[in-house]
Amino acid sequence: MLEVRGVSVRYGQSAPALRSLDLKAGPGRVTAVVGGNGAGKSTLMKAVSGALGFDSGRLVEGEILLEGKPVHRLGPTALVRRGIAHVPEGRRVFADLTVEENLRAGAATVRGRVQERLDEAYGMFEVLARRRRQRAVLLSGGEQQMLAIARGLMSGPRLLLLDEPSLGLAPKVVERIGEIISLIREQGTGVLVVEQNAAMALSVADDGYVLEQGSAVLSGTAAQLRATDEVQQLYLGGSGTADELLQFADRAPLQRWSA
Repeated sequence: MLEVRGVSVRYGQSAPALRSLDLKAGPGRVTAVVGGNGAGKSTLMKAVSGALGFDSGRLVEGEILLEGKPVHRLGPTALVRRGIAHVPEGRRVFADLTVEENLRAGAATVRGRVQERLDEAYGMFEVLARRRRQRAVLLSGGEQQMLAIARGLMSGPRLLLLDEPSLGLAPKVVERIGEIISLIREQGTGVLVVEQNAAMALSVADDGYVLEQGSAVLSGTAAQLRATDEVQQLYLGGSGTADELLQFADRAPLQRWSA
C-alpha cells in the first residue's frame, strides 16, 4: 500500500532529519517504527501526511507512493481523500468542542455516511459514546487520545498514521491503546505507528523498523525485531546509545532483514 523510497528530508539548512529512508506499510497490517527522540519518527509521519511544509520541512530526495502512485507532492487534504489519516503527537483535540463535534470535524472530507461512521466510532470507543456531549477539554489524557484516534478514523482511511499514541499515558491506558490498534487492523485498516514505547508498538505490530538519526538501521517482522539482542538491550528494558545501535546495522545477520 505505502512505500517510502530513498526519502531524505531537511528543515532549512540543518542536517537531514531523514536520510535515504526506505519503508513499506502493507494493507491490513500494523507497521511499527521505533526509536528515541530525534530519530526522525515524527518527520516521517509529516512527510507521509503532507504536513512537512507547516514546519518548513522539505523532501529533498526520494518519493512516497500509495498503491504505486506518487503522493509526496500532495497536500494534507488531498491525502485524506486518497485514504491517509494522521493522528499527530500530543492528541491535539479541539478542546472547546464536544466529543461529537470533534468527531464530525474528522469527517469534513466525507460525503455522506457521517452518522454511520459516528455509530462505528461509538461502538469502538464506548467511553466517547457516554461523553459525546462533553467538551474535549474535560476528558482525561487517555480519553483524549481515544478521541484523537476516533477522529482520525472518521474519514474512513485505508492507512492510519499514529504518532506516539502512548505518550504520557498510564500503563493500563497504553494497554487499551494497543488493543484498539489491533482492532483497527482486524477491520482491514493499515496502521503505521511511530513510538518510543517499543514494547507496546512491537507487541501489536506485524512488521517493524528501528530508526536512528533519520535512517532505518534494523527492519523485519516485529517478532524478529523483538528477538534480537540489540532491540532487547536498547528498547525493551536494557540500556545503550544511538551510536551503539548504529554499529549493529553492519552485522550480517541483520542485513538480510533490511529494506
